[in-house]
Amino acid sequence: MVMKSFFLFLAMCFAGDAYAGPASAKLSALAESLIKGYESKAGIGKATLAVFPFTCDPKLEKQRVGFAASELMSHRFVADGNFMVVERGEIGKILSEQKLQASGAVDSATAVRVGKLLGAGTILLGNIQKVDGKYQVNARLVNAETSEVLVSGYEELDVSAFEDDARVYLSLVPETQTLGLYFLYNMRLSSNDLPAQTFTDPYLGSQTVAPKSFSLGMIGGGIRYAPTAGTQVDLSYMGNGAGAYIDNGLFGHMQVTVLRGLFGLRLKKTKKFTCYAGGGVSSYSLDWIAKTTYYTPTAFIRLEFLPQSRIGISISGSYDFYGQPAKQKLDWINPPLTIKGGKLSRFSIEPTLSVYF
Repeated sequence: MVMKSFFLFLAMCFAGDAYAGPASAKLSALAESLIKGYESKAGIGKATLAVFPFTCDPKLEKQRVGFAASELMSHRFVADGNFMVVERGEIGKILSEQKLQASGAVDSATAVRVGKLLGAGTILLGNIQKVDGKYQVNARLVNAETSEVLVSGYEELDVSAFEDDARVYLSLVPETQTLGLYFLYNMRLSSNDLPAQTFTDPYLGSQTVAPKSFSLGMIGGGIRYAPTAGTQVDLSYMGNGAGAYIDNGLFGHMQVTVLRGLFGLRLKKTKKFTCYAGGGVSSYSLDWIAKTTYYTPTAFIRLEFLPQSRIGISISGSYDFYGQPAKQKLDWINPPLTIKGGKLSRFSIEPTLSVYF
C-alpha cells in the first residue's frame, strides 16, 4: 500500500506540469490587454518583441520570480501570431557580450539598448513585488526606438497559485542554508539466521527459542540541512509503531527504534534530480523483554526527484557495518543463560517525502 501511494503521488506530480492554473490565466489576460492596447496605438502588424525578466527585490530575484512572471506572459505573445518573440538565448548572448548579468532583470535603459541590438522594435518590461500574500505585477510595452511606454497594465496574483503555476521556472529553495523536513518509511528483510536455543525453565520445563526470518517496516521523520550547495546533514528518528511488531518465536515480539545522523555529498544535480552519498552513525534499540542497544557506522546513497522546488521524493539504500541481535539474560534458570532472539538486516531501502524551505 505504501509503495502504491508513493507511485500514485509521483504520477500526480508529473501530471501537474500540464495544468495551466489561475495565475497563468491572469498573466495571459494581462498580456492580452497589453496586446489590445498596443494594436490600438501602433496598429496591427508584425512586431519583433524582446521579453526581459521583470525587476524585483534581491530575494525574489534569487528565486527567479521576475523571470517566471515574464516567461508566463511571453507565452501569450508567442501565441498571438503578430509578435515575433526573440529567443531568450539571443538576449543572454547580447547581455554577455555587453558584460551584463544574463540571468536577472536589467534596467529600462539597458533593456532599450539591448532591444535595439537585437532588432526588436518593442520590449516587454515590468516589475513584481510580494505584498500581504499577493504578487503585484506591473507590465508595459515600450518602444525600443523612442523609449516611449506604449501601454501598461497591472495584475495581482495569489502567492500559492503563482508559485504552483510557475514552479518549472522558479528556484524557491536556496542552494545553501536549505532546511528540509521529511517523512520516511524504512524497509528491510531480515534472515534472522540465529541458532535455536534450548533450556530448562524451573517452572515451564524444556523450552526452545527458535528465531525466524521477518520483514520490518519502520515509519519516522527527519530533518535535512544543507550548509553548502554540495553538502547535506541528515538527522532522523524511526521505529515500528504500535501494532507493527516482529515475531521472534517463544518470547513474542520485539520493538525497534533507530536514531541516525548522516552527512552527504552531492554527486550529481540536474533540474529535477539530485544524487547524494555519504555516511554517519546509527543507534539501534531492540526492545525484546529487555533492551539491547548498539551503535554502527552507516553508509547510504540517495536519489531524489524534485517535481517542485519545495517538494522532494527520494529513494535511498543504507548499509550498517555492524549489528547485534536482541538479547535476554535468563537469571532464574541454573546456570543463567543469555538467549538471542532477533537480528536485523544491515541493508535497508527507504522512500521519503520531503518539504524544503
